[in-house]
Amino acid sequence: MQTITVELLNDDALALLQQLERLNIIKLRPAKIMSSAPSPKKQWAGRLSGTTASKMLQHIELSRKEWQRI
Repeated sequence: MQTITVELLNDDALALLQQLERLNIIKLRPAKIMSSAPSPKKQWAGRLSGTTASKMLQHIELSRKEWQRI
């Protein structure tokens, strides 16, 4: 037997899994309580401000020039 973790992307997914459990194909276990930290995707979602982006680009260009000098 294998144990896997599944992330439900649709509300109907739980109903489907429960049907599989009733057919004795799978066994559902209670979910482990996860920390309240947002998922990595949501935590870093968004966009940079124009000022921050231009500063980052300047830093990258400076770094590239330093590497080319070596």
